[in-house]
Amino acid sequence: MISQAMIFSAGLGKRMLPLTESTPKPLIKINNKSLLKNNIEKLIESKFRNIVVNAYHHSEKIINETKMFKSVKVIVEAERLETGGGLLNAINEKYFRENTPIVLLNGDIFWYDKNYKSIDKIVSLWNPHKMDMLLCLKRKEDFFGYNGNGDFDLQSDNFSSSKLEIKNNPSYAYTGLQIIKQNIIKDIKKNCFSLKEQIISSLEKKKLFGYVDENQWFHIGTVEDLKKFKENYCE
Repeated sequence: MISQAMIFSAGLGKRMLPLTESTPKPLIKINNKSLLKNNIEKLIESKFRNIVVNAYHHSEKIINETKMFKSVKVIVEAERLETGGGLLNAINEKYFRENTPIVLLNGDIFWYDKNYKSIDKIVSLWNPHKMDMLLCLKRKEDFFGYNGNGDFDLQSDNFSSSKLEIKNNPSYAYTGLQIIKQNIIKDIKKNCFSLKEQIISSLEKKKLFGYVDENQWFHIGTVEDLKKFKENYCE
């Protein structure tokens, strides 16, 4: 059973300046509640009992925001380690109780659980015999705040999850929610690295899978995105 998660909250949030001068980006409020608290509560609703949050920028505010949750532990990074380094550091420091797959969330994502609980959905699709990583995707034109060129395509549209591939103009964007096996990064010797390296490695091994989530997703990346969300999507 998957019941451990990590929320990446150690970024500087430069694209959200000036709001992030004194506030970590995950503490930006949506519907009168921080992005971080929204995501923690969704994990707790899905029966997660061990939630790790990394912190760097104004780490004391991250600690204060999470102190009410008994299932949440904050690991403060002395230097920025990026996503891969942050996860590896938490593993090496024994923040995870056992060697089970971990649900990962970027600290700046938000979604509405209208059709189902997206965390329950990704856990239900996890297949450890086939997958090293499973990514939650949205069609790029349906992903609020996403301005990129796309990340992946599905090899097959006939299944609830599919192996992923990368073409010239990918149709789908990665939302910031995924499941990963601890074993694929445990032996890495460097401190600071991005999980993009493991994504590419898993892709080459044909062990990178994805699914398209049916809920409404929001990437709150800029002050303008936040303003548009509050004008059109607040509940």
